[in-house]
Amino acid sequence: MTLFKPSFPMLLRARFNAFAQDTRGVVAVESIILLPLVIWTYVAMFSFFDMLRMKSVNQKAAFTIAAYSRETQKITETYVDSTFTLFQRLTRVSNPGMRVSVLSYDQDTDKYTVRWSEIRGTGAGTALSDNNVNSLREHLPIIASGDEFVLLETWNDYKIPFKIGMDDFKMKSHVFMNPRFADQLKWDDGASS
Repeated sequence: MTLFKPSFPMLLRARFNAFAQDTRGVVAVESIILLPLVIWTYVAMFSFFDMLRMKSVNQKAAFTIAAYSRETQKITETYVDSTFTLFQRLTRVSNPGMRVSVLSYDQDTDKYTVRWSEIRGTGAGTALSDNNVNSLREHLPIIASGDEFVLLETWNDYKIPFKIGMDDFKMKSHVFMNPRFADQLKWDDGASS
């Protein structure tokens, strides 16, 4: 009786086929490959949800403090400081910024003018002036000539909880209001009128 001795290529092919059909340890290998992707997806979903939650909190807080439209008396420093403190407490962030401005539109000159503007907090930039208000033109509403409106802008720095490919950024919101019970909203500069 002669023994059949397979050639090296046949032996290699047989070993490769046996390896390919062997399913032991497949689950462990698949989990090692997919587990980082599953964890990254979960962390990314958490980060996106937290970002949208904070955007919602920022918007709701801005609309809550937008009570300027109901005022009939002159607005004071204390009133602006109090609304800023309320905004800080509603958003629970350490470095918010707020700018409240009363603007009007003149159709003859096709320009917005600033009646008064106040800022509070960090990162809020500068108070609006007649020189820089028209640079915001694409964000401002279209109103009738001579009408006034209140523009409330809020900022806060959002820090993403997990670094998933996005950087921290500044959340902004703009709220526009028409004075409800008075035709204009005046600033109390402390001088007697």
